[in-house]
Amino acid sequence: MYAAVRYAAICGLSLLVISVPSLAQKGSPPPPPIGPPSQDSIPGSVVPTPPAFGNDPWAQGPPPAVTPDSVENYRAAEAESCNTWTEAGMHSPTVSVARLAVPGKATSEYQKGCGAFRSKRLDQAELHVRSALQLYPNYAAAWVVLGQILDAQKKREEARKACSQARSVDPTYVAPYLCLADFAASEGDWQEVSILSGGALALDPSRNPYSFYYASAAAFHLGDLSRAEKDAQNAIKLDKWHHMPEVHLLMAQICKAQGDPRGQAAQLREYLKSAPGSEDTSSVKTTLAQLEAQPSK
Repeated sequence: MYAAVRYAAICGLSLLVISVPSLAQKGSPPPPPIGPPSQDSIPGSVVPTPPAFGNDPWAQGPPPAVTPDSVENYRAAEAESCNTWTEAGMHSPTVSVARLAVPGKATSEYQKGCGAFRSKRLDQAELHVRSALQLYPNYAAAWVVLGQILDAQKKREEARKACSQARSVDPTYVAPYLCLADFAASEGDWQEVSILSGGALALDPSRNPYSFYYASAAAFHLGDLSRAEKDAQNAIKLDKWHHMPEVHLLMAQICKAQGDPRGQAAQLREYLKSAPGSEDTSSVKTTLAQLEAQPSK
């Protein structure tokens, strides 16, 4: 799924290890509903700096009335929903003309490919998605899903090119930025992760926890603990459906680096509540027990 922060209890207090399985391979939870950002959301602090909520048109009054255009935008975005990246792209504030122009036959092939991908029938998935791209070469969501299919087939460079092509055909679409950030994180290129997550946040600064998650991980590895903490808090606040338990492991790592064992322990408890059956449960429990056994200061 999204770049997962794994907790390895090896000796003493554990170190967090970054591992990056493909978001789509893990299967995606249903996304939160599309709508204006909630009033309790908080802006990030990454470069480029997203606008503060005080300047957000949603914060100036009630949301605009439903119009035929807004319904068409919603349907176009909903039709793209396939894996976590394309579902994250549903929350973009606007839908580009290129995304609205996808012909019905291409959408049909794309959705057949998505069904095959979710069932792990990768060869069939690739055939259908490539067919969709033949019908409509500017189909950004199809390029992103093709990237995930190729990555699942261990074709990393082809996968990266597919996600890059998605960004080329529609630079206003959030999903390819997250796809490319996932690849960069798996290779430890945190400067690139920072750039890509910043680009995603510039496009959608208030509703996408995945962008904040990658921004936080990048800031942490680049040594900016203050920004890493703010971005991780933003991700947690936006992830109301608890689709990203890994963010609590990242926050635990940040707390540890800040010399805050109580905060670290609190984040590990949150992780165990959010992902009770994960493969990291045993090591997280071991580290938590070590923290709780320490004398209070």
